[in-house]
Amino acid sequence: MSTDGSGRLKRIMLLALSGLLGGGVFTLSIIADAESGAAKVRWTALGSIVAIAVVAVAAYENHRAESARRKTHELAVDSLSELANAYQQALRPLTLELKGLAAEYAQENPPTAPPATGLQTAHRALILQHALDGAATLTAPYTPGPPRLPRARSAFYRWDGTGQVFRLQGIAHGARTATIRRDIPWQGDACGAKLLAVLQMDQPYWREKDTTRDDVELDAPGPGNASYQGVIVAPVRSGTVLYGVLTVDAPECGDFIEAHRELMATLGHVVAASLVLDGP
Repeated sequence: MSTDGSGRLKRIMLLALSGLLGGGVFTLSIIADAESGAAKVRWTALGSIVAIAVVAVAAYENHRAESARRKTHELAVDSLSELANAYQQALRPLTLELKGLAAEYAQENPPTAPPATGLQTAHRALILQHALDGAATLTAPYTPGPPRLPRARSAFYRWDGTGQVFRLQGIAHGARTATIRRDIPWQGDACGAKLLAVLQMDQPYWREKDTTRDDVELDAPGPGNASYQGVIVAPVRSGTVLYGVLTVDAPECGDFIEAHRELMATLGHVVAASLVLDGP
């Protein structure tokens, strides 16, 4: 017999047993009412024991149901993680090569003037927004809804080397309504220092535990702006040219998995490939 068939048969047997025990409680209560003295006490005690058995059967069935739900959730999370890892194994090296190809093309074919306006600028803006939307929708789970919205919020901070500050250039906020910081300086700011370290080391950062919540603080100061615990930061750069960082944050550290860090690195390559065509 299959596992599903065995589980279904067990549920039927437990339901039947619960029904029989419930009927027994009813019958014993009638018998106890008709008796008196020691006999009444005995029948009442027996009815109490049977009633306890009914509760025990119900508790066991609830435990089985909860275990099944938990196992189903764990299998779904494992499947999602495996699928995400499979995608990243194919996409991250692909986008890395795409970024390298774009950098080589830009070096050999430098633009005569920065494309400040026009079709190319529109394409770059769309690529950035698609990357931000992807970061918000492909990482943390959605809100229960309705409406169902991404719990994650993503943003792109462009690095201003002259002003030594990260400036907000794009955002996909999902269900997050708190005001995000627009300018994050490097000096005298733990968040800015962390963002610059990620950009310079060219390695994505993932805050797995709520132990250093003060290192990446993206919310602007204000009432009700409780910090998100889960954070991933990915560098956007080409060679020695530093463009900025992609960020994604969510309510809990457990909203993110390792595959999400790889996804953010992949999206960072795509954004860098679009920006590098402005020239080295």
